Amino acid sequence: MTYPAHEATENRPMLPDGLESHRHRLLTSTRRRLTLDVLAGVTEPVSLSELATGIVAREDGVDAVDEASVGPVSVDLHHVHLPLMADIGIIDYDPETRRIESCPTRADSQNM
Repeated sequence: MTYPAHEATENRPMLPDGLESHRHRLLTSTRRRLTLDVLAGVTEPVSLSELATGIVAREDGVDAVDEASVGPVSVDLHHVHLPLMADIGIIDYDPETRRIESCPTRADSQNM
């Protein structure tokens, strides 16, 4: 199952009434903000492992990360963060292939 991006209006995904505050609440998570940071400017799909590696590096402030640190972050992203972000149209996430794409309606992906 692929979580599709929502239709865009003036560079923003359309959200049903009441979801705007939900979007803000979702983005209070540091891990979800780091997800956006890793995906900023990326035009090709990213694997879950690549995304988790980038997040661990940012969380720990290091360039090289060990696989033991990446595994739990991958699980957290897959089960919690990425489905929520896909539901509101911030990213496209395919849980079967574990591939993430920055949503083409995001403002930073349109200014490329």
